[in-house]
Amino acid sequence: MTGASRIWPWLALALALLLALKTQRLAKVEISQSKAVAEQAQHAQAATEKKAEAVVEHGSAQQENTHDYTQEMARLEAGRTADAARIAGLQHDIRSAATRNAQLAGDAAACRDLADQHQRLAALAAGGVGVVGQLVGLVEKRDAQVKLLRGQITADRALIEQLN
Repeated sequence: MTGASRIWPWLALALALLLALKTQRLAKVEISQSKAVAEQAQHAQAATEKKAEAVVEHGSAQQENTHDYTQEMARLEAGRTADAARIAGLQHDIRSAATRNAQLAGDAAACRDLADQHQRLAALAAGGVGVVGQLVGLVEKRDAQVKLLRGQITADRALIEQLN
């Protein structure tokens, strides 16, 4: 029994060493996994921050684009108001000229014909001026809308590029 009793302490020591090695390997695996999880979390946070920054930039670009559009619409409206005042002045001048020309004509028939012609011309000119003013306003508004859409496309492309 003395030989068998000597083996038990060595076996117990060997088992203890094996258990210690196994525990050490498990601890290294857990540390490695913890580092990997922490690294993944850092990458996810960095990606989230990058996307948030891109969204903030997009919002800022969109707000600036909308502001520019609003300013352009106000400028165009002021221009249309000024055009309307000029048109009204031209119409008044045309009516005044028609009246003066009618008064200057000595012949009553010639005077009526001349006045009729001037009235027709005044109506045609006034209508033409009004149409031209409206068309100019439409073209300016369309140009402002195109500018707004271009700005929006630029902002959207920047966001897409940042998200990719």
